[in-house]
Amino acid sequence: MALEPAIARLVNDFIAAGRPSSRQQSFAERRAGYIASTVLAGETETRVQVEDISLEGMPLRVVSPLDASGTLPTVIYYHGGCFVSGGFATHDNQLRQLAFHGGCRVIAVQYRLAPEHTYPAAHDDAERAAILIRHHAMNLGVDSERITLAGDSAGGH
Repeated sequence: MALEPAIARLVNDFIAAGRPSSRQQSFAERRAGYIASTVLAGETETRVQVEDISLEGMPLRVVSPLDASGTLPTVIYYHGGCFVSGGFATHDNQLRQLAFHGGCRVIAVQYRLAPEHTYPAAHDDAERAAILIRHHAMNLGVDSERITLAGDSAGGH
């Protein structure tokens, strides 16, 4: 199967840099590698407030612009990582940038990962988180009429 040219260049760059194939790594190694790769993500956005919370047992990260008050439009964000890796640590700066530059509250969902949790665990968590956030909108400072779902890679799925 041929890859899109830009993706093929990225894959070739990874191989040239000596990065191991994910097929040759344990899930723990893949997760650690993903976290380590975020060091290159650029300067951390500091004009936001970040709070990790648990809502009825669901781990969430709430990111808001520093000057935010009252209810805000909200993005519920689902991280990428092939359903086996990723989370708050790998997506922290993207969440911060989205909240600051978007002038919105971003609530990231830490869904359960495979292979420890099989399908449909991640999908169930994604749906449950959206329902919980809407249900608790007032306490979270969320404008329940302006909620958007977003994500990258597996989270975009």
